[in-house]
Amino acid sequence: MGRFSLHWLNFDGKILLVTKFFRTLAFGYLSTALPFYFGKDVLNFSDFLVGLISTIALAGGLFLTITAGLIANKVSRRISLSLFALLMLASGVLLIISTNLTIILLAVFIGSIGVNATETGPFVSIEQAIMPQTTDDERRTYAFSVFNLLGYAGASFGSLIAVVPELSRNYLGFSLINGHRLLFAVFALTGLLLMILYRSLSQKAEVEVTRIGLLGLTKSRRTVAKLSVLFSIDAFGGGFVIQYIISQWFQQRYNTPLSTVGAILFLAQLITAASFLIAGRLAKKIGLLNTMVFTHLPSNLLLMGVGLAPTFQTAVAFLFARQTLSQMDVPTRQSYMLAIIQPEERNTTTSITNVSRSIAAAPGPSISGYLIQAALLTKPFLFAGLFKIAYDVSIYLSFRKVKPPEENK
Repeated sequence: MGRFSLHWLNFDGKILLVTKFFRTLAFGYLSTALPFYFGKDVLNFSDFLVGLISTIALAGGLFLTITAGLIANKVSRRISLSLFALLMLASGVLLIISTNLTIILLAVFIGSIGVNATETGPFVSIEQAIMPQTTDDERRTYAFSVFNLLGYAGASFGSLIAVVPELSRNYLGFSLINGHRLLFAVFALTGLLLMILYRSLSQKAEVEVTRIGLLGLTKSRRTVAKLSVLFSIDAFGGGFVIQYIISQWFQQRYNTPLSTVGAILFLAQLITAASFLIAGRLAKKIGLLNTMVFTHLPSNLLLMGVGLAPTFQTAVAFLFARQTLSQMDVPTRQSYMLAIIQPEERNTTTSITNVSRSIAAAPGPSISGYLIQAALLTKPFLFAGLFKIAYDVSIYLSFRKVKPPEENK
């Protein structure tokens, strides 16, 4: 493969690595800073309303993901991605010009605004479908590992950028609201950059699809249905503890300032990014499904430990320990799913499974916002851990005999 070379990845794959980094950089600072902007620092919305806005953002991602599944292969993947980037630009502009709740809800709905380091939405659905076409089967998992590594690296550095409102107030004399508007302006410009990059993708990013069967699925219909149900269990649990909620939780439980929360999430995501370097090698030794399950189970126990931790320092320690394992299932899950699906069914598969995940995750932030407001601060982490453990056990029992092509050799 070449330890430090990406020669095995084609031009389109390299473009997608760049778009992944800059997009998650933007999502990283918004998911960290928005709870402070909407909360007591600026707009003074209630904890429940802060959680509700997050749910609306997830619902918007769901709607756009459904749209991606319907139009990406008809209109073209390149044009579809460019249109979603344009909506991202519009979302940033709306957040700059208005503090009206209705406008805010519209902005977070159309903007594919990431409220978590684990990205969902139309961009990732289409990009995941393209990625297997950028390399061969042997390197597919490595491609997804690098793809997700750069995503978490972007989110990690984005968490640091979230301190811009405080820095601009302390050193430039800006008001906090104008400091946040700087972040919204960068978000809008990121949408413009993505539009340019997506237009440079080649024809190789497209796929010829003969639309047959329900939603374009034939052989894979039952497999996709089963995966969608199982991924939904995992996403429902994850919805309780998205990054947006973790930021809100540290603020409420320990009165942690934005600069400290940003530093914590920066380190947590940096740890996660490093773990992706291990995921591909581990999968090569023990298999994709085993890597998914046997790293995810202990990470969920550590997640529960965050909520049960008696002190701020202990909670941070559990969070960091959890991040060493929590996302090693992401590149392996993506690689595994797309390996057992026919190429012409991949776009539909990623859209259906991501829609299922988005629907399942959507209630979590509002529920967590209510629990935090009710001072039931351990409950989001306990609920998340239990549902995610149920997913681990279920997917292992359901798919332990289904092997990707490279494991059948």
